[in-house]
Amino acid sequence: MRLLISFVLLACPLPALAIYKCETGRTVSYGDTPCASGKSSTIATGPAGANMAPAPADFRLDEQRAELRRLQDARHRREAQDDKAAQKALRARAAKQKKCAKLTLQQKWREEDAAMAVGKAYEKARVKARRMAEEVQLECGQAILLDHLRQNRSRQG
Repeated sequence: MRLLISFVLLACPLPALAIYKCETGRTVSYGDTPCASGKSSTIATGPAGANMAPAPADFRLDEQRAELRRLQDARHRREAQDDKAAQKALRARAAKQKKCAKLTLQQKWREEDAAMAVGKAYEKARVKARRMAEEVQLECGQAILLDHLRQNRSRQG
């Protein structure tokens, strides 16, 4: 607690104290209280440190703060771009999954149609089912085509 109080006291700027110039005959003296005798005048002082040039450390601090703001802005822009790219990839992945689900369902229906067909219609339906399996393989990269071919061989053999 003492540390906090001392820090606050040190951080607060202190008001400039008045400086008095006292002239008594030929002697001149300076003090922080008005003269008891003789001519007294007040020397104007500005805020503490107003007459001094800023220290080089202050310039470096300002430069570092500006650099920090620039780097933070660049990081925020980069993160926004990364988020945008991630969202785009997520939407593309969802669209592909939806398309693959649709194609897989269509393939299932074609295989069901082929299983119920008889005669020439069976061969025609089997060709459609095989082509659909090839399309699913091409679009989705799944091993459905191999499963389809294995099923055909088991039925024929």
